Amino acid sequence: MLIFSNIKYTRETLTLKKITMKDIAREANVSVATVSYVLNNVENQTIPEKTRCQIMQLVKELNYIPNLAARSLSKKKTGLVGVLINTSANMPFWKRHNYFSFIEALERYLTKAGYHTLLYTLDADHPSLDIIVERKLEAVFLIDVKDDAFYSISTHFIEGVPLILIDSLIEDKLFKQVLFDYHSVLQAALLEGPAQTCLIMESYNNSALTLAIMADIPLPQEAIFIIHDLDELNAVLNRNTYKKAIVINEFIGNHIEKAGVFEHISVICTCSCPEILTEITHKIVFKEDKAAAAFALMEDLLQNVDYSVQAINRYYIK
Repeated sequence: MLIFSNIKYTRETLTLKKITMKDIAREANVSVATVSYVLNNVENQTIPEKTRCQIMQLVKELNYIPNLAARSLSKKKTGLVGVLINTSANMPFWKRHNYFSFIEALERYLTKAGYHTLLYTLDADHPSLDIIVERKLEAVFLIDVKDDAFYSISTHFIEGVPLILIDSLIEDKLFKQVLFDYHSVLQAALLEGPAQTCLIMESYNNSALTLAIMADIPLPQEAIFIIHDLDELNAVLNRNTYKKAIVINEFIGNHIEKAGVFEHISVICTCSCPEILTEITHKIVFKEDKAAAAFALMEDLLQNVDYSVQAINRYYIK
């Protein structure tokens, strides 16, 4: 025996399936075209404010999710922004926090502005940026890229698609770069003088950035320790001969605090997590938000078609 259920679509049952513009139009008693005009902010169509508000209220109530593929065809844009990082299985925890605290904050700005974020991991030694062409990305953020690898990456650069470098120093005016102002904060950390002081910093894929940081602090090379993993950090702490330490990255600083081998520690916070450090540690925090600065730069570049002529090449977060 076959039993058929006579069920009418109600607002409750609509929420169980993927909501379309047709559903919104039926609920609002308007045409699908009217819904499309409202959702896409079409300026040459006059929609009564009452109707517009009703449609937006239904969108919220029914949890309508725009069809990205359809929107891409109509606007000839994908709404996709790529965030490309170099990762490895043995990446230390402090670098993971450095990367992903930035990515999480940036993704919030992108989502709020209506973009979709595509996170893509690269092979640090043999990176490929075919994804920019394949996915038709509107903008790309490239985090901590190796100097030599960048030039093979940049061959995939598409005119009109901003390629913004994060934590990377590249001598090329075409590509915009967002970096912390290490020069200023290192000077602040050295207010008590460099005597019996060492610098302990995380390693970067971008050697130009590493060299720039080393040049910004008046310490001998043997007093600067670039840490690649936890074993290296523990080895430095075990043979420590210094009284004061300046540390880049608060997660490294947290580990050093627990070791208790320094009389004074100044930590330059690069992961937006100064709260993991104790009160006895001198914390140096950047006032500006690196993710906000990177997002604002992307918006500026997207609005300026010929952005290669802009004066700003490097944006320093202070």
